[in-house]
Amino acid sequence: MKIRNKIKTNWNITTRFLVTLVFIIIIELFINLLFWNQLILYTKKNFTAPTPEKFTLNFSKYVAFKNGMPFVKEEGIRQIKKNSAWIQIVDENFTEMYSFKKPAAVPVKYIPIKFAHIYKYDTANSSIFIGEKKYGGRSFSYIIGFPLNRVAKHTLVFNPSSLRSFFWNGVLLLLGMDILVAIIISYFVFGKRMGKPLQNIINGIDELSKGAYETNYQEKGVYKGVFSNLNNLGKTLGENRKRREELEKMRATWISSISHDLKTPLSSIKGYAEIMKDPDYAFPKEEIQQYSEIIYNKSSYIQSLIEDLNLTYKLKNKAVPLKKEETNITLLLQDTIIEILNNPLYSNKNVNFYPEDENIKAFVDKKFLKRALGNLILNAIIHNKDSVQIDISIYKKNRIHITIKDNGRGISEKDLKYIFERYYRGTNTSSSIEGSGLGMAISKQIIDAQDGSINIESALGKGTTINIIL
Repeated sequence: MKIRNKIKTNWNITTRFLVTLVFIIIIELFINLLFWNQLILYTKKNFTAPTPEKFTLNFSKYVAFKNGMPFVKEEGIRQIKKNSAWIQIVDENFTEMYSFKKPAAVPVKYIPIKFAHIYKYDTANSSIFIGEKKYGGRSFSYIIGFPLNRVAKHTLVFNPSSLRSFFWNGVLLLLGMDILVAIIISYFVFGKRMGKPLQNIINGIDELSKGAYETNYQEKGVYKGVFSNLNNLGKTLGENRKRREELEKMRATWISSISHDLKTPLSSIKGYAEIMKDPDYAFPKEEIQQYSEIIYNKSSYIQSLIEDLNLTYKLKNKAVPLKKEETNITLLLQDTIIEILNNPLYSNKNVNFYPEDENIKAFVDKKFLKRALGNLILNAIIHNKDSVQIDISIYKKNRIHITIKDNGRGISEKDLKYIFERYYRGTNTSSSIEGSGLGMAISKQIIDAQDGSINIESALGKGTTINIIL
């Protein structure tokens, strides 16, 4: 059924082209006939130069008589000379009465049949035309001969009805041949060379609409550029589908991780709350304080997670107003490192700071930038072993460059592609500090919002390098 539909569509395209082409040929044929007909009529109407026949018929005005004898007026003589012609005037008995520049081969007397022949077949290397001049009840004929090299005359004998029949049959035959040639050319040129590739393009678009992005078309022929674009479109759509599937998978993981991170502290809160509300058990003050502290810490974590979710949403939608001011970035970075190392959990970490200049300034929102830098440094600490070495440097070359480099476990190529786009959490469980899993995403959003850029280079077992440009 599918093959039949393709053949039908292909034939429909070719048929439409053929019908259009035949229609154009018919119109052009009639336009050509109309044009030539009008051209002939126009030529007849506007052709001002007198033909030899008209010249002869009008020449009678130059023939005059004296004492009953014909002669040619001076103006007539000039016209004869101008046309390199000759003239002979004969009476009713075909006897010469007058001549001017007549060739020697022209007789002075004619018999009727000979007189008829000279008009039809010419004589003395001249094209002959005959006119009539009446005078005193008599009829005189004058013969004007034109040189053959200037005027040629041929007699055409035909049957008008046969000519009309031949003409219309010829037109119909010509029209039929044009249509046949058009069909043959259209089939092999359009149907094979143009129609088939066009059908492939239509089929390709149909395949793309159904989600088949793997088909690759040969980029050749008249539609080479179209096939190239079709292949690129299929490749792009395929990559987008793959990325969409990965994002859907990421979203499912993100929701699962968020649900888990909310469920775990809520379970602790609920468990300790149920114990404390038991009326049959009297808790010592120390135990109540211990349970209350656990509930407080778990509640604080949930609050922090919700705040991070809210912040990343606002940053994504540019709903957070930044308060930019001139800030010493070197000092800001140094304070951030000191605050992290002052935490007892990280006081023994090996963190080195290498500033190129103690006074590198920029207009930034220092509150948000400090949070972004803190998130990145903490990630390097809590997602690696205790022995990890972290080197932090800052220098200015046109723009401000901050580098955070560690020799830790690194990040896989698969995870690295989405490090800023998903709910990402390290696997190090030795740390007692729980993060929201949104630190990397928030850091990138904060840096982007301050017209900066960030990228990560990493490989498993070789450590990670974070480059920030402000």
